[in-house]
Amino acid sequence: MKQKFAFVFFFVLFVVAVAFSRQKPKLIVLVSIDQMIPEYFERYDKQLSGGLKRFSAEGIVFTNTTLNYASSETGPGHATISTGSYPATSGILANEWYDPKTLKRVNCAEDSTAKPVDGEGGGFSPKNLVVTALGDWLKAESPVSKVVSVSAKDRAAILMGGKRPNHAFWYDRKSGRMVTSSYYAKAIPEWARKFNEANWVEKNLPGSWWKLKPAGDYEMDGPDELKGEMIWGMSSSFPHQFAIERRNDQILTSPWGDMLVLDFARAAIDAEKLGQRALTDILFIGLSCTDYVGHSFGPNSHEIHDHLLRLDQALGTFISDVEKIAGSGNVLFVLSSDHGVMPLPEHVTNVAKGYARRLLVDSVTVPKVTGLERQLQKELNTSEWLISRNGFLNYEVARKGKFSHRRFEEKVREGLLSIDGIADVFFKRELTGKKTRPRQYLGHFQRSYYAPRGEDFQLLFCENCLPTTRPTGTSHGSAYKYDNHIPLIFMGWGLKPARVTRETHSVDIAPTLARILDVPYPKTVDGSPLSEVRR
Repeated sequence: MKQKFAFVFFFVLFVVAVAFSRQKPKLIVLVSIDQMIPEYFERYDKQLSGGLKRFSAEGIVFTNTTLNYASSETGPGHATISTGSYPATSGILANEWYDPKTLKRVNCAEDSTAKPVDGEGGGFSPKNLVVTALGDWLKAESPVSKVVSVSAKDRAAILMGGKRPNHAFWYDRKSGRMVTSSYYAKAIPEWARKFNEANWVEKNLPGSWWKLKPAGDYEMDGPDELKGEMIWGMSSSFPHQFAIERRNDQILTSPWGDMLVLDFARAAIDAEKLGQRALTDILFIGLSCTDYVGHSFGPNSHEIHDHLLRLDQALGTFISDVEKIAGSGNVLFVLSSDHGVMPLPEHVTNVAKGYARRLLVDSVTVPKVTGLERQLQKELNTSEWLISRNGFLNYEVARKGKFSHRRFEEKVREGLLSIDGIADVFFKRELTGKKTRPRQYLGHFQRSYYAPRGEDFQLLFCENCLPTTRPTGTSHGSAYKYDNHIPLIFMGWGLKPARVTRETHSVDIAPTLARILDVPYPKTVDGSPLSEVRR
């Protein structure tokens, strides 16, 4: 009798354990901090105490996560996070590209058929995304589940939200309001209208951006005033005054832009009852201001330091609020990023005493490419264009001049590689062919290349070289580690803290969440579920 009782007892425990292990979170909050790099967590660890600190201390931290592709930009980054597909699969190969037929510029989220809603927004939708995303997979299995995506950037909100979210909102820098397009709704929901009518920017943006901590806390960053940083007013150092007539725009290059988005996300949670029903909802939040601040001042500046301290506090409050609403054990938080960033060249050379430089594309690189084109025109005895600065080649004219495709490309390659700053050239046949001779970063470019929208050739600039048209600021967009290395952390929902050092990629995020939600995903997915993320 005792043996039978023991068997029943342990069988019940087993059933309960299995049921618990299959329990799904009521709410997934995926936070993408634009241009966030893992080094920030280590560099500012002792000064963090809010949301960033919680992610680092309480989450499953994947320390070796990379994009694993070359086009490290906002559009491809957010599409990859939500779809689990590389740009070569999702069709979002860059923030912008040139149509191979018309040679006209195309924005990754543009849609002329998406009209303004209540007189605002419009012009954008996920039309250019050729695959489905996590939110679509969830709603196919659970139509009543809600998917909401918000960001300061239109392409971030749109490409994370997928094909059919309930809502996608982004910030309009002209009006200072959160807007959408007719692709998503015929009228703006009442809660969003009330948020906009409350005039967040006017009520919450201070007169200036000053340092949150004592000056000594920023000494690790080097000087506050540094050549290469954006001039705000009369200098690049603190404090930074907000001009009343420009504050709707200037807020984005400050911590307050992200605070606005977090407050809007709170309003969405309250009004849409996200995480408060007997099913799973997903909230995507794109925090874009780290990118704007990083572009302007660099990732080692006093500005990025202070921005992250303030974001840490705001994110901490937001996480606590969400846990109170939905229950701490019911929410799975995910933190990642769309790309990294190259250090400000002037900081590398003047402060870190390393090597980096600016490549002035318009004044140096383009004239040399023009010189190469003229040389080839002379060889082919033609005045027609041969090399477009948009990455296209005139193979037809070359053929008429008795140059085969291969010979033409060899001539172009040889000429381009003779130009200072260009490290390699990848042609379309190399990016789409399976028998291409292996070489460094070829795979990164292949995973970025969507042939129907791709150029005839793509360039790899030298490492620690910043191709730019400006004397200040920095950027991203390369295959190098500083642009490719991103954070990836899963926290909450009963997960135990851990450090995972094996190589992982941003394409793994969506299939991992799909497995947790027990929803199937399409064969187009390039990533794999991360086995370490288990309750």
